[in-house]
Amino acid sequence: MPRFALLIVLALGALVLAACADRGSAADAIEAYLKAKIEADADRLVALSCPAWEAQALADAASFKSVRAELEDMACRAGGEDGEYTLVTCSGELIIHYGGEEPRRQPLGGTTYRALNDGGEWKMCGEVE
Repeated sequence: MPRFALLIVLALGALVLAACADRGSAADAIEAYLKAKIEADADRLVALSCPAWEAQALADAASFKSVRAELEDMACRAGGEDGEYTLVTCSGELIIHYGGEEPRRQPLGGTTYRALNDGGEWKMCGEVE
């Protein structure tokens, strides 16, 4: 009987851990948003955004529809709070190819993003101005 009780306790512990499993982080949400942005994936951008940012997410998708872009050496990390938001900064570069022009390189380090944990899911909620 003790072996059976141990198995039950272990099974319950595994269920509790699975229920509490990390659904990503604020930094993961911002990385996912930036990846969807360069793919001009409007549906994914809206899904990754809090309601107040959804209109901007659609604008972000539209702005990348006619260009080819890539993220180079992107790494994001949480680094503070602003009220209910977690602040996230990223390093690396956004490289945008416009037709036959030389690619334009934008450092990601110049922007701080706001992320919000909305019901257990991290969402993009804007940029700090």
